[in-house]
Amino acid sequence: MPNDRECWGSVQRSPSGDLADMEQDPGEDAPVDAAVVGCHGVVTIRIPGGESPGEVRVYVRGTYELFVAYTVEALNVGNRVFVHQSRGGRAVDVTSIFTELL
Repeated sequence: MPNDRECWGSVQRSPSGDLADMEQDPGEDAPVDAAVVGCHGVVTIRIPGGESPGEVRVYVRGTYELFVAYTVEALNVGNRVFVHQSRGGRAVDVTSIFTELL
């Protein structure tokens, strides 16, 4: 496992007592995945930056999962990232953990 820590997310109980690890973002159709926020991952398909997505592999809930990823700056395959926001569904916003050397 290449990550510093396991990222299990927070498990919450709904008012009915059921376990839930997904939160619904008001006004959005897709549920926001709160468990992935704060996890580390690796770029698997280059992220061009802006509104053009790429893909990241994140270790969350005890396994690796793939997410469509967005970021401000372009990130190459293999770059380590930090997930700072879920857009809902399988889409996340990420930030590079390390600055690439020129």
